[in-house]
Amino acid sequence: MLLDSNILIYAINADSEKHERATRFLKDNLGNLQIAHQNILETLRVVTHKTFTSTLNLKEALEAIFLLVQSFQIIVPNNKTHYVCFELIKKHNLTGNRIFDAYLTATALTNNIHEIATDNERDFLKIKEIKVINPFKGGKKES
Repeated sequence: MLLDSNILIYAINADSEKHERATRFLKDNLGNLQIAHQNILETLRVVTHKTFTSTLNLKEALEAIFLLVQSFQIIVPNNKTHYVCFELIKKHNLTGNRIFDAYLTATALTNNIHEIATDNERDFLKIKEIKVINPFKGGKKES
């Protein structure tokens, strides 16, 4: 299962009301979770941004992200990812920020991953090719 960036951000941000649940979800599903290089960069961008509620300096952010990512398999795009992304964009008429969701989905699909854990379900509603799991709703995903 692919982790969306928001789960990583909640796990890093101890001030978030979702921190404990995100951390527990990561621990409960260890060994069944992957992250994409895109998630690492998105997380770094958010936690170092001046508008983030608990902004980290670059050193703190890199250390926090490194501690998290060493526990997960990191997936990367391959030579088919951009083709799959373009097909998703065309098929679902995705524009704006949804293009990045299509790229993340394409990265997952071309790595044979068909589920994403996210708190932003609506970002992936149009994309039927991937199953959305929200760890903050109902019970946790069983591995």
